[in-house]
Amino acid sequence: MDWRIMSDPNILKVCPECSEKLYPNKGKFTVEQLLKAIMVKSAFSAGKRVEHMWVKVSEVQVENQLVKGTVDNTPTEITHLIFGDFVFVPFKDIEDTWIEGQVPESVKRLLEIKEEELKAEEFVRSMFDVVETISSSRG
Repeated sequence: MDWRIMSDPNILKVCPECSEKLYPNKGKFTVEQLLKAIMVKSAFSAGKRVEHMWVKVSEVQVENQLVKGTVDNTPTEITHLIFGDFVFVPFKDIEDTWIEGQVPESVKRLLEIKEEELKAEEFVRSMFDVVETISSSRG
């Protein structure tokens, strides 16, 4: 997965193909889950720019299949939205939910990916240590 934490640790750059892997439950949340959610995550776009942001839920409109809420991030890529703007998110576009007391699935996946990368980095470092030890013992 190609992703980078930017200078602000709350901002993460994700390649377009990777966002599908990061949000495999997009559009699959039940009404019950949405009614419990304090926030939902959705992608917002402007031209070719896309930004995934949390929306603080103020109303779930079951009949219209929409979540109404306010943008809970400060956009860095999308200039037509600002923190606190009211938006409507179609159920089909909801990528993740934040239910009080539960860690969002996308956050869990990012933590797992980071842990895998750290283990791989540690393994590579240990291999260099072995090579260095062998080299120094021969000298």
